[in-house]
Amino acid sequence: MRIAISVVGLLLAAAASAGPQHSAPQSATQPTGPGNPTANGRSDSVNANPRDTSCLFDVERGELPGCLRENANGELFVAPQFLKELNFDSRRLAAVHSPTQGWMYVTRDGKVVITGVAVMDNWADSFHNGLVRFVRDGKYGFANRKGQVVIPSVYDGAMNFDKGLASVCKRCVSKCSDPECEHHLFSEGEWFQIDTRGNVVARLHPPD
Repeated sequence: MRIAISVVGLLLAAAASAGPQHSAPQSATQPTGPGNPTANGRSDSVNANPRDTSCLFDVERGELPGCLRENANGELFVAPQFLKELNFDSRRLAAVHSPTQGWMYVTRDGKVVITGVAVMDNWADSFHNGLVRFVRDGKYGFANRKGQVVIPSVYDGAMNFDKGLASVCKRCVSKCSDPECEHHLFSEGEWFQIDTRGNVVARLHPPD
């Protein structure tokens, strides 16, 4: 089985996902600092300045210094003067990129609720069936719009949900699917279908 996924763009490809599901939902934000894994399980910011407060939400404008802040509790937020420029969706979330935290989703009051969002088509991955993909420590998981971990980051690859099901894999690898390596695909490994609660509902055919 070879399933294509676009994960490399003209920006830094980020990603961090979530931990296991508990009765008290975990947060899908990560501690601040460099070295978060990319959507391919590699770090895109090993040499990044952990104090870099710039962020990007408009390709034409590029990185804007001073737009990302941290409060006394270590929680990230976007500086108020930039909020009116963000492109919020119908659920009141906007995608923002940080050199140290990767792609993030931000609420209308500027709070960062999800960090390290996987990359798709040179931008933050979108929500499907209410969930978005993350990568943490090289593993994929899913979180909801509140930033709560719904499916733990235990998979080496994951596709987006469609009609309540998603294909995920263990021991699979990400490979370039074009000469320029602008797109990747997952291949090999063991493949499963899961529902939006993370339950395995089917074992897929092994890869070719």
